[in-house]
Amino acid sequence: MAAQNYTLRFKNRSGSQHDFLCYQQGINVNTPYVYTLAWFAKPVANGVDVDFMWTIDYSFVWSEQGTLKPGITFKAQQVIPADLTSANLVTFTDIEDAFQFGTPNASGAAGSLTIDCDSTIPKGAAMVGMGMSGQGTHVVPAEPNFAAVFSVHPEYWISFGSFVPGQVVDTQTMVNSEQVDFPVNVYGMTATLDSGNNWTLAQGLV
Repeated sequence: MAAQNYTLRFKNRSGSQHDFLCYQQGINVNTPYVYTLAWFAKPVANGVDVDFMWTIDYSFVWSEQGTLKPGITFKAQQVIPADLTSANLVTFTDIEDAFQFGTPNASGAAGSLTIDCDSTIPKGAAMVGMGMSGQGTHVVPAEPNFAAVFSVHPEYWISFGSFVPGQVVDTQTMVNSEQVDFPVNVYGMTATLDSGNNWTLAQGLV
């Protein structure tokens, strides 16, 4: 059965052009060094509506970037499908100076995604993480002999500013952010930014 499509409509009624941002929270990882990425970001002129559409299809991602901080953009070098039950664990290894994922299997904890970094991984040389609908959402530093476990309970958050997809988002300093809940059997939500830079949420695509 095909995955359910979700749509978030952004309506810019603020009087100014803004970059619409959607990112995820609600992901717990067994390390404090977790980077949240801009999942979707797009400049939107005043008076314009933009739809962001996705499916809940998980993935494993990595990049040969040893350091990230707010403002830096994560660029995935490999993205492979993942699943919370049948493909929830993958090995990350370095074979002849070439980082790569192995074949995912079902030996991880149900409801989580696990990236098992083996002993070949140099400390501080790469980032590994998870994504949804083909785009990274959270990454952590790869460490030798370390299994990064992502416990997944995704929350969708919106904000605005100046962002590009994959850019590290400092959620602690984010202003004018709002969580968007999708009620049961509701697959479309509309978020309107008004002239006071306040959000109004409505069910459906209005």
